[in-house]
Amino acid sequence: MDIDGVWIRARGITARGPEGNAFENVHLHVEPGSLGVITGAAGTGRTSLLLALAGRMRVITGDLVVSGHVLPGESRAVRRLVRPARLRPGCELERSHRVSEAVTERRMISGVRAEHIADALALVGLAPYRRALVRELHPADRLLFEIALAAATAPAGLVVDDADAGLPPASRHRVWSALRGVAATGTTVLASATDPPSKEYEVCHLPARPHHRRHGSRV
Repeated sequence: MDIDGVWIRARGITARGPEGNAFENVHLHVEPGSLGVITGAAGTGRTSLLLALAGRMRVITGDLVVSGHVLPGESRAVRRLVRPARLRPGCELERSHRVSEAVTERRMISGVRAEHIADALALVGLAPYRRALVRELHPADRLLFEIALAAATAPAGLVVDDADAGLPPASRHRVWSALRGVAATGTTVLASATDPPSKEYEVCHLPARPHHRRHGSRV
């Protein structure tokens, strides 16, 4: 595949959630076809930042541009370019479905062909038993399955939440290798993690925010 990945420029962006600012004064620069990693402890706004970069959460201050589309005004165009593989909560595979049912559902929703899903599964190094329930898959395999289903549509951008959550080192290595493989196709990949995997990725670290603070901190 030869995909034109999205580029992202963020300067001083802030988004607000039900309990105050979800993240504050974030600066980010992501090149097309790269793997960007958003790190930080729980509660620092990793998921919210992914949502904002994917056009799914409104920024209230700062400048955010995704491949020439200015947010929040052009969020619909950005949502067409940047697809979620997993965003928590709300965007995960139905665990009671079988692998074959999840594949069929994705083909019906996106119109992707069976051979493209097969290619994407091979790309991430996964060959799941088609009769297995999604909840029966190993957590790393379940995440790789979600990544493959999203990558099969050849999106310009892909977001993956909690890429390292609950995984031992060997499984983390599999996931990061798979994400690097997806980025190698040209898709720009944005993933959140508790710890940065290595120095070879573009990393945006979100600092801890005291509950009483409401004003910006620079990243």
